[in-house]
Amino acid sequence: MAAGVYPARLKIYETRELSMKVERGCDSEILKMEVLSDDYSKLALLCADRNIEFHAQYGRHFKIRIPKFGRDLCYNPNTADLMAVGASNEIYRLNLGMGRF
Repeated sequence: MAAGVYPARLKIYETRELSMKVERGCDSEILKMEVLSDDYSKLALLCADRNIEFHAQYGRHFKIRIPKFGRDLCYNPNTADLMAVGASNEIYRLNLGMGRF
């Protein structure tokens, strides 16, 4: 996966076939990417405008705003928790099973 700044784009490549699988546009710069499934079908993108975008195979599925500007993103598949840290000493844990912080 590769992310660009202007225009904000995400490209997913298949190295075995030497081809580009997906190209998607985003509203703002992508800071971190996290793959939520075994393939590229489910993604979480931490954006520079305090949003986390969730992408499925068909495109952007959902967008949620976090309270502070994000710096890093981590996914725990055992509990389905997506954790984001920001410009403060707080950790925001989003449970994807329940859909709430």
